[in-house]
Amino acid sequence: MIRASLTTFRISNVVHMHGGAVRALAVADGGVGVVQPQKTPSQHGGTDARLLSSAAAASQRVRLPTIKMNRPDARLLSSAAASEELGSILTREINEETDASPEGTMPPEMQELYTEVSQKWTVLEGISGIGGGETGSGATVRMIRKEAGSKGAKIGIVFHCQDTEPDFVEMNESNLFEDGNDDEEEDEDSQAIRFGVTVSKQGKTVVLQCRVGVESLHVDRVTVRDGDTESVLASLANGEGTHAALYQGPDYEELAVDLQTAFGTYVEKECGVDETVSNFMLMFADYREQEEYVSWMKAAVEILD
Repeated sequence: MIRASLTTFRISNVVHMHGGAVRALAVADGGVGVVQPQKTPSQHGGTDARLLSSAAAASQRVRLPTIKMNRPDARLLSSAAASEELGSILTREINEETDASPEGTMPPEMQELYTEVSQKWTVLEGISGIGGGETGSGATVRMIRKEAGSKGAKIGIVFHCQDTEPDFVEMNESNLFEDGNDDEEEDEDSQAIRFGVTVSKQGKTVVLQCRVGVESLHVDRVTVRDGDTESVLASLANGEGTHAALYQGPDYEELAVDLQTAFGTYVEKECGVDETVSNFMLMFADYREQEEYVSWMKAAVEILD
């Protein structure tokens, strides 16, 4: 980074000289400085310097800018050394992460929950087109329910391991005056995740955009799209869920309160997004993000080192 220390000056007057020359009188460091152009002969045969006394000209000066290089000499590295340093740090981080959590190994509680959820859902990492081991492809997770809904609809879920946010617990009289450091610390660490639920039948799909935290599930938007479960899930995973040219559904907060409640109950009861599935999405998103982070570092060090 280059930082320039410049003496600020303000143009306070301009004196037009004979012969077209111009002098700028400036205020610099509390004194008056003179920016002098090259001397040019005046029309009367004299020089422009006659307009100022030699004493004033000598005492009135403007400082030139000074430039400082913010790079200590000891840290100047060759390009090869810079690559080696970056590669060394990345390798150190990879080793630390894999020592703490071996790559590809689920924690016991995660494995237990995965096994339970897999009895009712097929869990697919990656999506068509970016799956099959492509870098970063495991960040998107699809879940397809093995059993159809009560009306014969096919149900699916899609979420991204990085689509998380702090879970803000609504304040009420019961927790407003609580004095517990442990609870406060736990609330700071709690996360919520955004996900999409698809309900498909006869070539059309209802998409319910939702958010779930440690305490509650919220529906944020409901849209209707053409296509079956697989195609709509792929579109959502590819970031094409908005379809800006199409109707986005009503402003959800303006719907009747009982209608909002009914949509939320439908997601939980009919679609099967119960507490077990919600906990799985939160934990699996964290697990997949960690796996993708290590994979990202490995891919980077292969290229950069």
